Amino acid sequence: MTTFEGNHDTVHGACGKTWKQRGNRTGHCAKCHETFEGASLFDWHQTLAPDGSVLCRDSSDAKWIERDLTLVNGSWRGPGMPEGVVFGS
Repeated sequence: MTTFEGNHDTVHGACGKTWKQRGNRTGHCAKCHETFEGASLFDWHQTLAPDGSVLCRDSSDAKWIERDLTLVNGSWRGPGMPEGVVFGS
């Protein structure tokens, strides 16, 4: 199980990862088991293969959006998103 300090809200039973759920703005991918802050970032991490199946891009290599992502307490965040940001629920 991968747990991150300060995460008390969500544990995904299939992978055991934890993250701080921030309303509907945090998304955990059931395929690659990575968590993203923001719907756009979640959508960007997936692409379609030539056969129409969904592929997940490697979150640790964010060249696909030409931006650096930061892993904060189990969630990938884009630039300019400070660690202490709190979204409405």
